[in-house]
Amino acid sequence: MDDSRLAKALIQWDLNPSGFLVKEWLRDIVVNFGQIENKQFYGDTWTVLVRITEFIDDSWLTYADVAFVVDEAPWHLLEKDYSFKLWAGRDIAIVTII
Repeated sequence: MDDSRLAKALIQWDLNPSGFLVKEWLRDIVVNFGQIENKQFYGDTWTVLVRITEFIDDSWLTYADVAFVVDEAPWHLLEKDYSFKLWAGRDIAIVTII
C-alpha cells in the first residue's frame, strides 16, 4: 500500500481490540455509504484496509492507518474529522480521520 494513500485515524472499537496485531492489515472490513430504508440498504459499499499503529492504554481506542482497496472508492472523504463506521458482519467500530 502506497503510504501517500493512507489516512491517519482514531478508532473507537465496539469490541476489545487487544487481539489485533500492531502494523498488520485487518481485512474483510467494509464501509457502507448510504442509508437503510424498510430494512433495505441503498448506497455503496467499499472494502477498507485498517492497520493499527498504536493502542491507547486502558481503552478500546487505537490509532490506525486506513485506506480503501480500489481507486474508485471515495478517497476524497478521508479528510480530517470525517467519521464512518466499520462493518464486519455488524458495526464494529467508529473511525475518525485525524
